[in-house]
Amino acid sequence: MNSIDEANVRNYLRYRLQYDPYECGSIVYNIRSLARMAGHDIDHRFAHAGLGAGPEARIAAGIVDLALGGGGCETSMYTIRQEIDRWLRVTPPKGMIA
Repeated sequence: MNSIDEANVRNYLRYRLQYDPYECGSIVYNIRSLARMAGHDIDHRFAHAGLGAGPEARIAAGIVDLALGGGGCETSMYTIRQEIDRWLRVTPPKGMIA
């Protein structure tokens, strides 16, 4: 696990997408579980996994790609926020560190 990349994802969620620090723990928990399901960690390899990892993981990979300074993904910001809101509804709070 690359903790620097994970910190970049947390900072992107917190400062660019304006999510609460406690919500970021739940979001990163979901991204981490999707990355593990695809056989990756939260790093640049998962950022380029795209649809090969699955439809839900494509959104998580797009978030990681945007957070790591990549060019983005084919998924719209509306779809990304909609999926994040779904993750927040179905995942209990994990705290700031998760």
